[in-house]
Parts: sequence; C-alpha cells; structure tokens
Amino acid sequence: MELSELKNYLRIDHDLDNTLLETLKNVAEKYIYGAIEIETTDDERFDYAVTLLVSHWYENRITTSEKAIEEIPFGVTALIHQLRGLDRGSNTNE
Repeated sequence: MELSELKNYLRIDHDLDNTLLETLKNVAEKYIYGAIEIETTDDERFDYAVTLLVSHWYENRITTSEKAIEEIPFGVTALIHQLRGLDRGSNTNE
C-alpha cells in the first residue's frame, strides 16, 4: 500500500503527517502480520485492514480514555480472522 492511497482514504491533502503515517502504516502491517502469522500476502483484505488500523490510530492519537488506545476496530479484527489460514491455502479470495 502506498502512502498516497492511505492519505486519500484519510482525506489528508498535506505532507505534515507523512512521517507519522509511514510509522503507523509500518506498525499496522507488522501488527496484522503477527496476528495472522504469515510473513507476506498480496490479499487486498490485508491492505484494507492496515488502512482501518492506521485510520483508527491516526484519529485517536490524542485520547482522553484508555478505551480508545486499547480497542482495535471490529473491522480489523474481522479481517484478521479471515486472513488467518492463508498460508495453508485456505480462505482464498476467490
């Protein structure tokens, strides 16, 4: 996923947060890869899960409660469950 795609989804038209967005994207990718226990995939659900997670972290970077920090959006969790098993040839995107 390119930074420009992420910025388009988030409706960001400036470069002030590029470094933060790159960091969030890298961490989100590692988080999801760790959760699905594979090293790489080209499944579009992976990219969307990264987008949702980055969006959540970006929009909640200044929180007033612990709940927003600890919570992973349901959409990300659901996509992680779907992506598990890709390395075993199951759960294909056909």
